[in-house]
Amino acid sequence: MKKILLSSAITASLAVMTGCGSDNGQNDPLQTAAAMPATETTPATTETVTGEVDLTDVSDTRTLSVAKEFSFDTAQTIDIAFDLESARNTDASVSICTDYTQDGDAYDIDYESCTVRGPMYDGVFSHSMEVTNEFSSVVAVVWFLDPTMPPMYREFSIDTPLASAERSVKSVNQRRVIAWK
Repeated sequence: MKKILLSSAITASLAVMTGCGSDNGQNDPLQTAAAMPATETTPATTETVTGEVDLTDVSDTRTLSVAKEFSFDTAQTIDIAFDLESARNTDASVSICTDYTQDGDAYDIDYESCTVRGPMYDGVFSHSMEVTNEFSSVVAVVWFLDPTMPPMYREFSIDTPLASAERSVKSVNQRRVIAWK
């Protein structure tokens, strides 16, 4: 019985293949596609995105405009100016970090994210750092070598528009300054 089914399947397969073979190219998909008349296609419609820029014709970039104050920079330089009276006459160092969370008055800091580390001399620390635009704030830690003095923490916002000279971040010639006094 198996032999009959197998031979029937082989015979049917050969019959199908033989029937497709010699038709002088009438069933050739390449010749059939070439013989088909060309059809006119309609261009795809584009949707206009709501906002200030019309994206219906993005091939002409001459009409695009950007606000004058917009910055394409991916990072900003921050100047650091610390002058702490409480750190005078003591040995201390500073760490400035970007990856942290605040829990009340305490900070949980990933110290691998500290891009600035250095000594504080007589309560004064001056430096500059590059901060990518993904960060809106940094935290500074002053570490004292005297074990009886606990570290000091302070968070600085670096993306807030400046409204007054009393803020801890000031703009100086398009550079920001974080000051701790």
